[in-house]
Amino acid sequence: MFTAIIENEGNTLVMEFPCKRYLMADHLGSIGIRKPAHEIKCMDEEDEPIKVKIFGNGEFEQKLASFISSDYTLSLVNTMCEIYQNLPYQNKLEAIDVVMNDKVSSLSEFDKFIIENRINDTTEHYYCPLTAFLYSRDEYGNTEDYPDKYDGSDLAPYEERIRAIIKYEDSLDDNNLAAYFDGNNSAVGKLKEVHFSTQNVDGILYGCIRAELNAPFTAEEEAEFKDWLEGQCSDGYGEGLEQRPIRLEDGDLFVSFWHGGDDYFLLNDNEFDEYLSGQSMGGIE
Repeated sequence: MFTAIIENEGNTLVMEFPCKRYLMADHLGSIGIRKPAHEIKCMDEEDEPIKVKIFGNGEFEQKLASFISSDYTLSLVNTMCEIYQNLPYQNKLEAIDVVMNDKVSSLSEFDKFIIENRINDTTEHYYCPLTAFLYSRDEYGNTEDYPDKYDGSDLAPYEERIRAIIKYEDSLDDNNLAAYFDGNNSAVGKLKEVHFSTQNVDGILYGCIRAELNAPFTAEEEAEFKDWLEGQCSDGYGEGLEQRPIRLEDGDLFVSFWHGGDDYFLLNDNEFDEYLSGQSMGGIE
């Protein structure tokens, strides 16, 4: 959205906005700046020890950058960029319209517009069967060639260990999984974060995937997201997770959010409630 050129003591940094907050301090530190971003003004004066120039990466961004005054800090500009980037696609078009047609004349007016037009965040959950293979070890410590298959009821006692390996898998990528969603623009604009976890229901452990949105999906967008999510379970995120063993006394346990059987499913909250009701009725019969 913006490119910032920052100079300090003869050193120059080129930084793209929006920027992850935890990365910003590292970037600034690379040219000797120890001040936090909320104390650095967007100023390019000759007598300033830290000089900041901000450019827009397109016509809309260039006009928006012209609103940035020396009263703004790097942190405020970055936050505004983050809020804009997380708007649904339609709201982004409205934001572009107010800037390009001179309906706002300052960055503070633009901030106010996008905050007032931002839809409240929402959370959706998606559930799937959780399976695993346990490769036992023989008396010499060697793993057996043929594993035992575990289902959700077998895995419930290992929930904390499974969550720990999921957390480790997440730590290996600086980006949240949502960054890899390649759906249509409106769906991509709504998705903020995706988090894998588990859910214990009556002693059965299921995969639980939480999607943080800034607006609800339409039915078509959710169908597209679920298709992508199933792909992540089978050969994206899930493929990496399946290769990370959980060391147990009896052997190595490899957990998966996917299997190729006819009974595999990926259900939203309402669909999962219906599924559990059907399971309960089946159990009574």
